[in-house]
Amino acid sequence: MWGRGVYCAAVECFTCHVSELDKLLQKCPICFRWACENCSTHAFGRHFCSKKCSDEFFYGDDDE
Repeated sequence: MWGRGVYCAAVECFTCHVSELDKLLQKCPICFRWACENCSTHAFGRHFCSKKCSDEFFYGDDDE
């Protein structure tokens, strides 16, 4: 009975909603959202979902 009727949704880019089945997706190390290579920001040798997350990674939190 295992495997019958089981639906496993593919991960999608949070910006353009392309599936991981169509393009390589990278997980943002700050907010953990998935982004494709076209939508992600490349900085500091890593892939981020946005410039805001890449800035947060480099500059950190200003609450201190």
